[in-house]
Amino acid sequence: MATAAGTSSADTETECSVCHELLKNPKLLPCAHVLCRHCLLSWLASNPEAFCPLCRGAIADPNEKNKTKGWEEVVDALPDDVAMAALVDSTRVLSQDHVCVVCQSTAVSICLTCNDMMCTSCRQAHAMFSMSRQHKIEKLSSMTAEELAASQPDHCSVHTSKPCELFCPTHGAAICHLCASAKHRACPDLTELAEAADKSREELSQIVTSLLTEEQQLEEAVAALERHLEATEKVVQEAVAEINRTCDKLENSVKECRRRLMKMTLDAKAKVKDTVLAVKVTLLDHRGRLTSHRRVADRTTRSSTDKGMCDVTRALRDRVKDKLVTCGQRRADLKSISMVTLTIDAAAVARIDKELSELGQVKISPASVGPVQVRTSIMVFVFVAFYPLIVSL
Repeated sequence: MATAAGTSSADTETECSVCHELLKNPKLLPCAHVLCRHCLLSWLASNPEAFCPLCRGAIADPNEKNKTKGWEEVVDALPDDVAMAALVDSTRVLSQDHVCVVCQSTAVSICLTCNDMMCTSCRQAHAMFSMSRQHKIEKLSSMTAEELAASQPDHCSVHTSKPCELFCPTHGAAICHLCASAKHRACPDLTELAEAADKSREELSQIVTSLLTEEQQLEEAVAALERHLEATEKVVQEAVAEINRTCDKLENSVKECRRRLMKMTLDAKAKVKDTVLAVKVTLLDHRGRLTSHRRVADRTTRSSTDKGMCDVTRALRDRVKDKLVTCGQRRADLKSISMVTLTIDAAAVARIDKELSELGQVKISPASVGPVQVRTSIMVFVFVAFYPLIVSL
């Protein structure tokens, strides 16, 4: 893992997401994320599920470890991101203090061949030497890490001092003339590296175009889904409002039904109560009179003379007879007193309960994206069907 440094626009891109330092030996994962080789090995050692720490995409089949000597072979089988490695090297170079490599004064230029920074005077001398006369020199103020990386010469991986001038399609490798005459003599279709690079550049351009087109289509799809969510939210809000209106109406109807039944019951109670109380008052009045006559008869029996007893008996005889007849008539009135009776139509209640369970229907129908539509309908027509039932309870 390299030291984190640099101020170019490529800093974030060249930083490892695990160690947060400049990438070292960058490995290209199947999901196109890039990690240091060492960080990738450490991650796999602690996460045997073998998923990318950024997107959780599969890095390798966890069983691959059992088929090989370990995660190192799995990691080494992943391609090296050579472009990222060059970009990291360029970022590291440009992040250094701008000091002339010769005289230690402030550097203003950089040699793209040597990667050495130079002041104005040393730059002029560098351009005069025969061995460096053909080197390309650029101003540091306008140089970016991407430009510096792209300008680096390609050297043979076998003969490191020799430039790569040929490309072998059979082995997919850039080679020098020594390799071509030694190891690649039997390989057909050796081409100039510049020609192969032009074809690769054209192919990469097509890849970028196709990926960009697909990215735009996915962005449009995501935007359509967001619009769909907004439309769904609006539909649901309208549905909730309709549900509240319908349920409020039903609730008001039930409240009105309760109020009406309660009023009918209480009115009937008051009517029966008035009747019962009137009969009760009459009976109590007659009982009081009977009690008074009984007391007169008891008193006469206990303390009157024979003559007095005959006189009182004669006085009470007809009067008591009339009182008893009247009391008998009042007791007969009890049979005509009514009782409050409330009848709830159980069948109607069952129908209403069933209608309520079927009142609202929410349907989600398949719809194409762009814009996506979910058909949500709240059916409240059932209320009209059973509203009269509530009123008739």
